[in-house]
Amino acid sequence: MSAEAQTQAGEAGQSACWCCGQIRSEDALVHLGSHPEVGICINCVRYLGRRARDHQATMMRHWLRGVAESIRGDGIARGWHQRPVIGPALKWLDRHLPW
Repeated sequence: MSAEAQTQAGEAGQSACWCCGQIRSEDALVHLGSHPEVGICINCVRYLGRRARDHQATMMRHWLRGVAESIRGDGIARGWHQRPVIGPALKWLDRHLPW
């Protein structure tokens, strides 16, 4: 943002969104608690919220995949996949689970 744009925005009581750069009024910006100088518009707040949820979901899938692999490894180490009753069920799960 140029110095001229900052001057014009400052004179009218407006600021630019730190995410997208659009000039908005101070009331239309969400300010961060620890950094009140940072202002983010509502559209960017929604976008960042989606990104945060996607990141959390990815981390949860990664953790679940690790747990499933650990359980699978323990089952194979104990030979459960060769048992007559539980073996076919475990093999079916192994083929059909997404990980």
